Amino acid sequence: MVRLGAMWKRKILLILMAYASSAIPSLAGSGKPIWAKAATDLHPGCDRVPPTPQLISSPDGRVRVEVLCRAHGRDEDPSLYLRITLPGGMSHEIGLDKGSDELLWAPDSKAFFVDGGETAISGFFVSVYRIENDGVTKLDVTGAAQRDMVRSFPPCNAYNRDGTTLCKTIEDNPEYNMSGISWVNDSSALVVMAEVPCSGEYGGIMCQVLGYKLDAETGSILQRMTARELKKRWQREMAWQLRIPDPPRYGAPYRQP
Repeated sequence: MVRLGAMWKRKILLILMAYASSAIPSLAGSGKPIWAKAATDLHPGCDRVPPTPQLISSPDGRVRVEVLCRAHGRDEDPSLYLRITLPGGMSHEIGLDKGSDELLWAPDSKAFFVDGGETAISGFFVSVYRIENDGVTKLDVTGAAQRDMVRSFPPCNAYNRDGTTLCKTIEDNPEYNMSGISWVNDSSALVVMAEVPCSGEYGGIMCQVLGYKLDAETGSILQRMTARELKKRWQREMAWQLRIPDPPRYGAPYRQP
């Protein structure tokens, strides 16, 4: 039997950390999405013998997506991958990133995105998968939003930040949380919640939130929203209640006593 210990421990941690964070969603229960309210939670029957795939077909019924499990050993959790069968019958197998949690199809059936999280407070990601001709292309569309978050909440100016070179590393290679909320205009754009991870190493900017409408192919920023604007316009599409963070604080770094 394949064991799911670590996978479920991570989900439980997400629940617990929700109470310490301004933005991290809480889970209403197993089998429900975490970020996008209309998404489908990824839960293939990995613990069954034989494993049972999960079917998530496109809205028009022409593309078949199966979520399957790949076992790695008795003491390791399985990894998830997709088998995507296109209208002409051609199929593609694509591995999912570790921590993938939910999938949301675009209304026009030309693309879907996958939300996930590497830990309970950081590493939240969204990946876009576009159906084109006889192929499937995976796109990372959050680069511009990452850079805008650094400009909006400069880590090396944050009060009580880690006093080492960590803030410079964050500036150069930001890995702020990015979670897909909804599709806009069929598959042409998506709404993303961006968050500074709720970790003490970020000091006075921890838990800060912005919203973005991004071009679903290029990642260009089409619209930028404050946390309040994001909540007002898109709360109905979120699987959790977004809490507005306190204002950021800037100043001296943390000093060892």
